[in-house]
Amino acid sequence: MAILITTNGSKAEVAARGNHFTLDEMYSLLECSHVEAVYLEDGRIMWIDEEGKFKLHQVNIPATLLLQMSGGMPGDYIAGMALITERNEVQ
Repeated sequence: MAILITTNGSKAEVAARGNHFTLDEMYSLLECSHVEAVYLEDGRIMWIDEEGKFKLHQVNIPATLLLQMSGGMPGDYIAGMALITERNEVQ
């Protein structure tokens, strides 16, 4: 089950409509039109708005902390919502 992390810190379990998340589902969940995959050390994938930092946004502190704990770039941050999936939830 995937996890959607919002900018206010809430986390919700979400499921794909079919066997795998489609791009349209990710666009809808993340409220964006371009997604970026960030691979976490534990094998999961964090999906974020590729253009999130160019928009009026809020820093997603829980997603940023997860990225940093997974070896992300120091000083970098996640803007907007983040979707965390297992590799088998996407194609």
